Amino acid sequence: MARSTRALSIIAFVGLLVATACSQPGATPSGSAGGSPAAGSTITVMSLWGGSEQESFQKVLDAFKAKTGVTANFDSQRTNYSTVLQTRISGGNPPDVAIIPGIGFLRQFAKQGSLKKVSDLGIDVNAIKSNYPPGILEIGQVDGTQYAIMVKFNSKSTMWYRPDKFKTLGVSPATDFAGFTKLLGDIKAKGTAPMGLGAADSWTLTDWFENIYAKQAGPEKYDQLFSGKLAWTDASVATAVDTMKQAIKDDYVVGGITAALGRSFTDGIGQAFAANGTAVIYYEGGFVGGIATGQTNTALKVGETIDWFDFPAVGSGKTVTIGGDVIAAFTNKPGVKEFLNYMTTADSGAVWAGTGAIISPIKAVPASAYPNDLAKREAAQVANASAVRFDGSDLLPSGGGDSLGAALQNAIQGKTVDWAAFETAMQTKWKAEK
Repeated sequence: MARSTRALSIIAFVGLLVATACSQPGATPSGSAGGSPAAGSTITVMSLWGGSEQESFQKVLDAFKAKTGVTANFDSQRTNYSTVLQTRISGGNPPDVAIIPGIGFLRQFAKQGSLKKVSDLGIDVNAIKSNYPPGILEIGQVDGTQYAIMVKFNSKSTMWYRPDKFKTLGVSPATDFAGFTKLLGDIKAKGTAPMGLGAADSWTLTDWFENIYAKQAGPEKYDQLFSGKLAWTDASVATAVDTMKQAIKDDYVVGGITAALGRSFTDGIGQAFAANGTAVIYYEGGFVGGIATGQTNTALKVGETIDWFDFPAVGSGKTVTIGGDVIAAFTNKPGVKEFLNYMTTADSGAVWAGTGAIISPIKAVPASAYPNDLAKREAAQVANASAVRFDGSDLLPSGGGDSLGAALQNAIQGKTVDWAAFETAMQTKWKAEK
């Protein structure tokens, strides 16, 4: 399916989510795992989530056990997740179910025969199609075969800030990138380093690049770039990187670029939202709200000490980028089918959405399930976007996102990036996946 079609589907879906506030959050669509014959069994679910993200997902696992009698033990791998997962697969000790770190890895695991087809687990894909808008299930397909199911997404076009400190400084959120860099300069001129940044997790830099590129070059070129049809030597790539560097530079980052390259993204959140935080802005996706209020600083108050504005427009483009996660099975142990089935229901979606950590892709989860204004506005932002595009680094071949992140780490240090070599490496990876 063309990604532009997926984008339209996602827009329609989120519009439906916002409009269905009166739906029944406890409704269980077809494909429910209720009355499970696997009660008493235990499975392992592996992910890279930790902290408040893990706590939010644990509520889903607890609800699953209460409904089915199956215990799903959470295995958190915070470091080198994709490498650890591949090592376990190669060693014959895969988790029963895993969150797949990118669509490129999904393609890789499917083609090497590591994943179980959803149909081979005894799940009728046609029976769960009505739970999703068109285009959502297709994200988990490889060559038309369903291997994974999308379970959550977040906007990646949210710029987080401290409203209280903005008021003290006498500044306001910016609507376009020129205004945003002026805002950073104004804050710096008042004696405050404006932004927190955790760039040791290099995917944070790919998110910056993708937002800028989608808006500046446009959604069509974005599709071409992240599907191997447009070379990374195209001038639009360097233009987006140069735009990104107007904001990400020593003067505007607390502690400077070098320190940021050794800082995790959660510590970057703390630079802005911890009780002793000094920064007033932090860029990342909608999941920041749940991490900041549930883990970084539980005393934060929505609208007073934490809020977000739209990632600034670049040119006339208003495309929103989103990131999402899919789950897939590596075994067919008792309880695995039940877990995947449960994750397609409004029951699971409402529990997870209720934590404020995610936007659910399940149509029957109502807007009323979301606990605060931050999450409701996030869903509305995607619904009202002129175009929506999926996280580009996750669409690259396996390992491509890490390579892009490393290239951008070099770029923000002022080092020359060999985009011709990067293009050659990506084309080699694309060919290997075919």
